[in-house]
Amino acid sequence: MEDADALGGMTVLVAGDDLGAVQAVRARLQALGADATALAGDADAIARAAVADPPAAVLALGGAEAALRLRLDPFGLDAGPPVIGVEAIAGGEDGVGLLAAWRLRALAERSALRVRQSEMEGVLAAQAVTRRRELEAARADTLRRLITAAGYRDDNTYEHTERVGQLAARLARGLGMPDREVSLIRQAAPLHDIGKIAIPDSILLKPGKLTDEEFEVVKTHAVLGARVLARGGSDLLETAETIARHHHERWDGGGYPDGLAGEAIPIAARLVHVADVFDILVHERPYKESWTVEAAALEIAGGAGTQFDPEAVGAFTALGPTGWSHPF
Repeated sequence: MEDADALGGMTVLVAGDDLGAVQAVRARLQALGADATALAGDADAIARAAVADPPAAVLALGGAEAALRLRLDPFGLDAGPPVIGVEAIAGGEDGVGLLAAWRLRALAERSALRVRQSEMEGVLAAQAVTRRRELEAARADTLRRLITAAGYRDDNTYEHTERVGQLAARLARGLGMPDREVSLIRQAAPLHDIGKIAIPDSILLKPGKLTDEEFEVVKTHAVLGARVLARGGSDLLETAETIARHHHERWDGGGYPDGLAGEAIPIAARLVHVADVFDILVHERPYKESWTVEAAALEIAGGAGTQFDPEAVGAFTALGPTGWSHPF
């Protein structure tokens, strides 16, 4: 590479406090093929000029490097044209010669590559966000369909599943759980009985008391529901899987399917257990008449420490009649 071609096609802004020194370096860069401009004096004015018509590099002389870098790239994000101190490229007898030209071009090109990499990462991140939103929308649609199927399968209406979701979320909020967890419970709780889609109508809708064998079949809905929701790939479906499997566990360890007790039962499932039992009690089913709200509330309170988590029952009691039925 000849000296006159070393910086061919490269735009360089030479900046510093000493006009004579700046002009001398500009002349040398021009001799090396650069399209060089010289500015001396106020750092703010120089920075404005560099932003208005960005060069491939700003070559700073003297003490100008730090001031210009602060103005052009205050957060170190490669946001503006690279500011390169003349000391980083020039040295020895060569001064601002051919070796310095190679160094200047290499530093400028490395900076440009970092900018392009950052831009590409931004594009990829935006694409990832778009794909994630599309996936979440698809999951939400699938979830709504599953909730509808589960609701109609259970008691010929989806309203039970929605009421359970609303009440469980109110209980979660009453316990001071974070908004994110409250929202997950609100959305996931309606799927608690999704496993009942596999239970025969002759058992699920049977009027009157089930036989022991029939009840064992009904109990399988917890595991079946968890299998339907397993490996869903999202916090929402993981919460739904947990609730489906464990919402019939009892605080005293006498529940199913795993016989968990106390705090070993996931909190979301404990809350759904309270909400589910209360809603079933106060609404008519093929196998039972509806209870009064007062009688159902007493039943819930009486189960604290045996069937139900005492803190969940406390949150339930604190809501009172308005909170038990008010929309979320």
